[in-house]
Amino acid sequence: MIRTRFHDLFQTRLPIIQAGMGPYDTTKLAGAVARAGALGLISTVGMGSFEMPGIGRFQYSAIFGDLPPEVLLSRSIDRVLTAVKDVPEARFGVNIPVSEEFIPTASRLIRCVIDRVKRDAEAKEKLRVIVTSAGDPLRWSKGFGPPSSESIPLKEELPEIVWVHVVPSVRAALRSVRAEVDVIVASGREGGAHCSWRDTSTLVLVPEVVRRVAPLPVVAAGGFSDGVSLVAALAMGAIGIQMGTRFIATRESEFEEAWKEAIVKSTEEDSLVARGFFGPMRFIRNSRALKLVDATVRGSPDLYKGNPCGSTREILDLEVGGLANLFEGRIDEAPLLGGAVVGRIHDIPTVEELCHRIMEEAEAQIRSLQTLLV
Repeated sequence: MIRTRFHDLFQTRLPIIQAGMGPYDTTKLAGAVARAGALGLISTVGMGSFEMPGIGRFQYSAIFGDLPPEVLLSRSIDRVLTAVKDVPEARFGVNIPVSEEFIPTASRLIRCVIDRVKRDAEAKEKLRVIVTSAGDPLRWSKGFGPPSSESIPLKEELPEIVWVHVVPSVRAALRSVRAEVDVIVASGREGGAHCSWRDTSTLVLVPEVVRRVAPLPVVAAGGFSDGVSLVAALAMGAIGIQMGTRFIATRESEFEEAWKEAIVKSTEEDSLVARGFFGPMRFIRNSRALKLVDATVRGSPDLYKGNPCGSTREILDLEVGGLANLFEGRIDEAPLLGGAVVGRIHDIPTVEELCHRIMEEAEAQIRSLQTLLV
């Protein structure tokens, strides 16, 4: 049996986090992951509006309608709690983007989690984690400034919550240390969806973040899909792994079957980075992804400086507008998010089968490595 600090922090059986992934709320997936003994996450990226400079306010996904974000999140929490009602040890959390464009919505979502855990005994037992991503963690820390509607010291208001922040760089990891987060997820550029312009691989990022933030625990993300990669993460000093793309290709995930099949059919060369609606994103290669790459390249002579590139309106139309194609079955004209790890995913198992297989493979790999010692 493999045991790390992950188990004590998150109170799960397995050292695995299912990443938050839009455009859905991933409640069905999160419930299945929590039941399997890992940490499932509700995704909130589609639950509120974004404020884009020069564009104004817009909704990322039409799936959720015009209901207030806190109402949408509360319903999602209800669904996961129902799914794990008969599993006392099940644990789940909520992933909340905290980019500048999403801050008003993020504040309302964080407040929703705080209020729910404070008043609901079942939620307090099973909803154990807030994962913030795609922005600055300091706004949500005690030292940022006086509390306001858009600045919540979440650990001060909810000390029992495990606060996790996702970072793409050592610099962001050190800022997370200042914010006094509980756990850092270090996500290399191999990861699907939101990633960094800087081409820092997981193999480089994770061990350096581990070294620089010690003794703060680090979870590795970006390119993980099986037991071998879990052992690699542990060897780099991480306490566990976060997987997104691998969990899309499971039977319980909300994602379209055509999306899952696209992952299985893809090779390691079939993911592309382009600008998304609030930063660079990694897509599975198809007609829409190639259009996004073209719009990105045309607008920026130097991607690695992170300059705004391509027309913001064009990018929004290509990515957000392309979601309608997804819902209507035009898969080649839909923005399919996925990491470089698509090249290592070859089936669509149940969540339970996947988690069991990962742990069996990891234990076998560790035993095999021990034979190399002389």
